[in-house]
Amino acid sequence: MSNIQSISYVHDEVEIIDFLVDNNAMIKDFSRSQLTWFFVEQNFHIVLFLAEGEKTRFERYIVECFSENMNDMIALWNNFDKRIQACQEVRVMKLAKNKVHDLIAMSETFRALFGRRDFEEE
Repeated sequence: MSNIQSISYVHDEVEIIDFLVDNNAMIKDFSRSQLTWFFVEQNFHIVLFLAEGEKTRFERYIVECFSENMNDMIALWNNFDKRIQACQEVRVMKLAKNKVHDLIAMSETFRALFGRRDFEEE
């Protein structure tokens, strides 16, 4: 992913597992691919556990101040869509893409919740 301002990608599995445990969100079923997502302050975190490939692995994406960074949310949505088109972990990528889509659709609500101005006012 290029030209992304406020999105981080973490692939260090120890760091991801520590993060999940610290946030009481550790994945419990390692027999299938799945995801978990949540907010830490105003940052959106989505963690994927991918079990269908040659090697199981974790991926973590963080969009800082996600309600203000819709271009980055759209880039993340596009990333998951490209992986679906490439037939990579399709089921879990569709779940991830749908979650990001839901947050994009609710961006104005989150901006109000966080005390930010509407996009139209900027």
